[in-house]
Amino acid sequence: MTAPAQVGPSPVGGGPAVSADREEFLADVGDRIRAERHARGWTQDQLGRRSGLSRKAIEHMEHGRTSMPLLGLADVCRGLGVTLSALLSESWEMPTAANRERGLTPRQAHILRVAASTGLPLSQVAARVGTTRQVVAARLSESYRLLGVAHLPQRERRAAAVRVAEDRGLFNDRHEVDAA
Repeated sequence: MTAPAQVGPSPVGGGPAVSADREEFLADVGDRIRAERHARGWTQDQLGRRSGLSRKAIEHMEHGRTSMPLLGLADVCRGLGVTLSALLSESWEMPTAANRERGLTPRQAHILRVAASTGLPLSQVAARVGTTRQVVAARLSESYRLLGVAHLPQRERRAAAVRVAEDRGLFNDRHEVDAA
């Protein structure tokens, strides 16, 4: 029986360096995938859906039981919202509460949902959610930045933000009602 692989940078420079022990490398990458998934509070099924892979494929990767095809590993990284280079980097760190992907506040989620579902101008969205146009604009801008869609053309941004938020499980209807 082999010792479990350590997650995080190794004492000799970090990163899952390809070594003579291929199993250890695969276990280290698998541990990183599992740590990233756990940091987001996702199941293997959820990561599989986000990655376009089966739960079984995610399980095999996390346990180092398969040589990971590059495209499969890239799909998992896309599903996690991390780059392949970041996952394999010597500077990769175990996700913690301080460096996890930040979600939307209940207020941001509520404003985004109202703005996207109605298609109204900001002044009318503001009237519906009981605030000013400036506050709506600020909350939407921050939401777009957090969701990685700020670079998109304005006409596409709202719908893309909703899709990303739903894919990441960032909408919580109960909290949105509380924010209203």
